[in-house]
Amino acid sequence: MNKIFIIFLFYHTLYPSTFAQLAGIPPSGPISMSLGNVSSPLSNSWSIFNNPAGLAQHKTCEAMFGYQTILDFAPFNTVYSAFNIPTSLGTPALGFYRFGDALFNTTMASLGFGSKIGTISLGIKLNYLQYQIDGFGKKGMIVPEMGAIAPLGPRVNFGMHIYNFTQTVISETSQEKIPVILCLSLHYLINTETHLYSEVEQIIERGLDLRMGIAHKILKELELRTGFSTETNLMTFGAGLDISRITVDYGIKANKTISATHNFGLTYRIIN
Repeated sequence: MNKIFIIFLFYHTLYPSTFAQLAGIPPSGPISMSLGNVSSPLSNSWSIFNNPAGLAQHKTCEAMFGYQTILDFAPFNTVYSAFNIPTSLGTPALGFYRFGDALFNTTMASLGFGSKIGTISLGIKLNYLQYQIDGFGKKGMIVPEMGAIAPLGPRVNFGMHIYNFTQTVISETSQEKIPVILCLSLHYLINTETHLYSEVEQIIERGLDLRMGIAHKILKELELRTGFSTETNLMTFGAGLDISRITVDYGIKANKTISATHNFGLTYRIIN
């Protein structure tokens, strides 16, 4: 598995988004990307890929499909899909993503569940993460995560999410690690059309990333989004269009020196 460690170092130097997928961190989806990668206070169709506590507030059965392209380079592309099934006890969800190509790829299958206790939304998720390198075989492991979303007032929510809290490692002998990630966030409702988000992400042994995002509905069916992340020093932009049972979301992370990252998402509400 030493080759995985070498690949991690190379791609981390090249591009943070590529390193995230190589390290087994699920794509956050187009809404999170367009908000500067803020993820832990969100409750939307993509919560299975963000904070599983966000699943607790879902009331509709949905199927999602997403696609992310980095550097316009096929080996860096990610495809992902999910399915949310609300019940009287809470909302279970299934998720899947695959990054890479036949030479090197990471895949993850996820089972999450979110439920409300009073006003607090709680969520937990178990992931089966697998690495595959052509000629070196496969390596699989279980990676858990959990989170919570709680109101601090009529207009403010607090979000918390921790990924890999068991500190799962890729290899016991080389101590190649899956990142341990802690996110703390605030969601402020300016009015019914405008939402402001802030988040601090700590990847253990790497450092802090401060994020800001804002979303504004200019029409009932159309929401515009933008954000900023200190890790990349890049602005992000995006939009969501809601038509009947279908929602189309798009996010872009711009870069002046290399090609941008694009994230597309399609949600279909099976039962309204």
